[in-house]
Amino acid sequence: MIKRTLALLALHIALAITVQAAAPPNVVLILVDDLGWADLGCNGATFHETPNIDALAKSGALFTDAYAANPSCSPTRASILSGKYPSRIGMSYLAGVKGPYGKAYKLDPPPVVGNIAPEDTTLAEALRSTGYATAHVGKWHLQGNGEKGTNHFPQKHGFDINIGGQNAGQPGSYHFPYKSEQNPVTDVPNMEDGKPGDYLTDALTTKAIGFIKDHADKPFFLNFWYYTVHTPIEPRKDKLEKYTAKAKSLGLDKSKPPLIPEHQSLTHSRQDNPAYAAMVESLDENVGRLMAELDRLELKDNTIVVFSSDNGGLSTGSGTNYPACNLPLRAGKAWLYEGGIRVPLIISYPSKIKTGQRLAEPVVSTDLFPTILGLAGLPLMPSQHVDGVDLAPLLEGKTSKLAREALYFHMPHYHHINTMGPAGAIRAGDYKLIEVFETGKKELYKLREDIGESRDLATEKPELVAKLSRMLEQWRKDSGSKMATVNPDYNPDHDWRKEP
Repeated sequence: MIKRTLALLALHIALAITVQAAAPPNVVLILVDDLGWADLGCNGATFHETPNIDALAKSGALFTDAYAANPSCSPTRASILSGKYPSRIGMSYLAGVKGPYGKAYKLDPPPVVGNIAPEDTTLAEALRSTGYATAHVGKWHLQGNGEKGTNHFPQKHGFDINIGGQNAGQPGSYHFPYKSEQNPVTDVPNMEDGKPGDYLTDALTTKAIGFIKDHADKPFFLNFWYYTVHTPIEPRKDKLEKYTAKAKSLGLDKSKPPLIPEHQSLTHSRQDNPAYAAMVESLDENVGRLMAELDRLELKDNTIVVFSSDNGGLSTGSGTNYPACNLPLRAGKAWLYEGGIRVPLIISYPSKIKTGQRLAEPVVSTDLFPTILGLAGLPLMPSQHVDGVDLAPLLEGKTSKLAREALYFHMPHYHHINTMGPAGAIRAGDYKLIEVFETGKKELYKLREDIGESRDLATEKPELVAKLSRMLEQWRKDSGSKMATVNPDYNPDHDWRKEP
């Protein structure tokens, strides 16, 4: 607590001696759950319709090579608010859960921290200390699964208001009253004032717009983390009818596309799911509503809007009915191939950022904390966001390259939709190395030429494999990233990959 207090005091003092010519900008951080890189029109979607998000991309900068810090949700969310790699803070998997383990698994995953530590200064706390009103709307999933009470809810991490945020990683339902009889822990809180027929994505946006209206006369930080497009796949009826008809008109209902083998899993190979496309359109429609309100209130030019996803789309697993398709990227959510970690990222700030930018510099979710401070003209907090880089100079055209050697990814856990098992990865320049922890196998890809990771160059470039392996190992040591250990009770007769 002392460390955090000193950090906030230093930020306050630095701000007090900083002369700002204009009013501090507002900040709207939109995070979508499980939205794939290829789900948007601006990234080449073939079936979905996202005109409002595409317009947002044209209003600022679209990053083509942006990454979530982890292929699952809680770790990436923690990385955004802390500016640290998830494994540095002990949250390399879902909050408080280490994933599948037991005699069917060759490795025993490390324990996982359930919450952001009180000593960490979150992005919300940093902004609130300088006078921002703060609100969290939507999914939270940063309190340990099963932990009672609200000790690590948004209110404990810098947010004045919390609407809809709790332990659960998905809603009980997308239809009012947003509850599940079978799994009541997923019931969405603070949404009791709705009515039959209301849709969660619409209702949360209405709440978010209400916060903007109520705080239009002072700087605000709206942390808007949609539950959509996470399961359950429950669209609005009118939009489902639209995309069912669209699929029929395109002939997509006549045949199933071939599934792509991925280890012992399968990948969906075509955008053709009407229910999922309808949920994507509801998201897009509501982003449009939010932007229209900022425009109506004459706040748009002085508002930093960040739009991203917490991991890749749900396209790959042991079943045959996954709703997303991430092609041309390989695999999806829970995997360290590009489909699991490359995500959409748009940053718009009309008064500072040139419109229509398309930036190919690799960036990661830890960068959002310092970037928002930098764009807002606030002092950076390098002792807090130690794994983030301020992208403001890149966005403002002051540089075309970041002074960063590599990006790192750590997933020492099993996941029921990932049959590769625990793994790590590093991206340095155009090259990406993946290390499979069970076998020690290493794969090397040149992403600029092979975005689909179809040609493994490991045997052709052994020196580069060795170099990147050393960098990855050193990073794990420096960041304190915990590894899975050998499971002494492992029984190959119960191999989890062979079980249904």
